[in-house]
Amino acid sequence: MSVTVEDLLELPSLRRAKVLGGQGGLTKIVSSISVLESVDPDFLIDELFPQEEYFGSEIVITGFMNILEDIEGQCANIRRMAEGGEAGLILFYVGVYLPKVDRRLIELADELDFVLICMPEGEKVLRYSEVISDVTDCIYRDRMEQESIVTEILDRVAVLPAHLQSVNTVLQMLSDRTATSLVLCDSSMRILNLAAWPRSIENTIKQGIENGLSDKEASRFTLYPERGQAMELFLLKEGRPLGKTLTEQIIDVVRLGVNIWGQQHSEVAVHELVHAILQDEPMKMRRLADIFHIHVEDIQEMWIVCGSKKNLSVYLQRELPSLRIFADNCADTVVADIYEGKLLLFLSNPYSLKEAQQQIMGLLEQVRKIDETITLTRCSGLSDTKDVRRAYLGHQAYLGDTCKVFPWRDYFCIGEIQFVGNCRQLVSQGEDEVERCMDCLKGLWGDEEETSLSETLSVYLLDGDASAAKTANLLYVHKNTVKYRLQRITDILGHRPDKMPEGMEIYQAVAICRLLAIK
Repeated sequence: MSVTVEDLLELPSLRRAKVLGGQGGLTKIVSSISVLESVDPDFLIDELFPQEEYFGSEIVITGFMNILEDIEGQCANIRRMAEGGEAGLILFYVGVYLPKVDRRLIELADELDFVLICMPEGEKVLRYSEVISDVTDCIYRDRMEQESIVTEILDRVAVLPAHLQSVNTVLQMLSDRTATSLVLCDSSMRILNLAAWPRSIENTIKQGIENGLSDKEASRFTLYPERGQAMELFLLKEGRPLGKTLTEQIIDVVRLGVNIWGQQHSEVAVHELVHAILQDEPMKMRRLADIFHIHVEDIQEMWIVCGSKKNLSVYLQRELPSLRIFADNCADTVVADIYEGKLLLFLSNPYSLKEAQQQIMGLLEQVRKIDETITLTRCSGLSDTKDVRRAYLGHQAYLGDTCKVFPWRDYFCIGEIQFVGNCRQLVSQGEDEVERCMDCLKGLWGDEEETSLSETLSVYLLDGDASAAKTANLLYVHKNTVKYRLQRITDILGHRPDKMPEGMEIYQAVAICRLLAIK
């Protein structure tokens, strides 16, 4: 977890303090503490907190010593601090130097969800240093306990005003969090974003980039955003070097920042969300979902559309809005993206099985006009990200085999993919295991008639939905011919081929025959 304003109120030096306004901001994360005694609100606005620049989730201490009677100036300070991303203000010496807290400050704090805290009134013995020491120690201990900074940074950016949700803010947060200077450049080494630690060395870093930093001065990493050209990230850290894990997390956060809050941020953010789902990263997934108001916990099913035609992904990307409508028509929550050249649709539970199947058939009809090799796999009953990832990887591994087992099909359910995967794993155990599984079919092998019996059985079970009429259509024979063959098969096997549980063994055996191309 990360330290919030509410957590700070439990510290010994702040237990007697009162929250006067801005209670809606009590859950804001605090990254540091600073002291501010502004003499001029205009200076604060123009010099200390320039517009569009983030200065970092601080909790600020002040006594408004130089503007004790200037209520408008006090309000201007609070408004600009809130705009700059500060978490709240701790007022000292109320009733000593500052006569009182004007009601206008409290109302403004409530409006901005900017926490306004008042230390015990009328006490001269209060010291800034006690609060600074307590807060700094609390933040330090929390950082030592945290394993990941990725979700922390996402959380903090998510609650900022829209104009502060930027790559520059992400770098500034990382810089403050890790006491590291970060520089993001394009491939021509033009500086795109810079966050210096300490901030006073910004010009020195710029000169270093222009002159070419050595490996001893900075660590360099190449980033490949989902959209746009590759970028170069430089990390400069004096004293104790960054560890491998922390470095990897910093790179991950910067990449996320570029993808989410760079160009086309809404489109790419969904891609990052899908990536987090398929990589089974639930914490990152939930942070991204919260940022873009997507209820990922409602997702219980995934549709995977893929084909072999060249440049299919270009078509899918262009038609993505119209293609997702099919899912929108049968579910309340839908996330759609093109991932690894495939169209992925994540849905909440469809309104009904009938509606889901109707929309799937409509979607298939549209996309197969472009590529006749396209298949759609429906993965339902997914309870968590592990299920989603398992289904996706199973589809990746066994779709080709599934198309061999069900050659007349373009629509699969995840159960069929998993079934074929089990068949493939059984085949990998060797010839003895395959022969054991095929024993139930031995009576059907032999002369020409029995060859037609074996083929009819395969089509009847795997393609014909155990329907004599459908099987006859697929084999281009009369329905009575299929019925005769099914009776012969029943006589040879000693039971109907679709009788359970005996039929399970037969079904697996004919699937393995297809998989191994055994006639």
